[in-house]
Amino acid sequence: MFKNIAFIGGIHGVGKSTICQKICAELEIEYLSASELIRWNEKNEDYKNKKVQNIPTTQNRLIIGLINVIQKDKYYLLDGHYCLLNSDNKITDIPLATFREINPVSLNLILGDISEVKARLEQRDNRLYNYDLLERMQNSEIAYAHQLSNNLGVTLATGTNNNFSDIVSSLNKLFSI
Repeated sequence: MFKNIAFIGGIHGVGKSTICQKICAELEIEYLSASELIRWNEKNEDYKNKKVQNIPTTQNRLIIGLINVIQKDKYYLLDGHYCLLNSDNKITDIPLATFREINPVSLNLILGDISEVKARLEQRDNRLYNYDLLERMQNSEIAYAHQLSNNLGVTLATGTNNNFSDIVSSLNKLFSI
């Protein structure tokens, strides 16, 4: 479908939004947030709740959101997740079909120290988070990002909130005009 979107994922609280905004400013590309496209804060009464009632429905909303905003002559960095918590609190991969529809030109992953992520989330959301669950989430994101990279035949670059230069370098090569 699209041919001008790079996808960047990572668990909640890892710093994706901040990193994406820095990357987009440096490369002069557009920043998109999956949560904003889905309108998560309108859809969920408790928008700080990380559980997703119906993952396929939310992903359909994402695709519709992308269709409504993507312009062919611009490049985009889409901030989202490779995995989410379903309503039963189980880690669930975003459907492969969603990534096929997005057709990312690259996949990128932000990793973080789980203790730091936990502290950041707890301060931001004013609620406690389970360290083991966050660690399992990050491990699931890593495994699924690699699987998607192989299935879709696109590169996967990784970084942290302290060092995301490999992602910037990879995107600069893709989006240089």
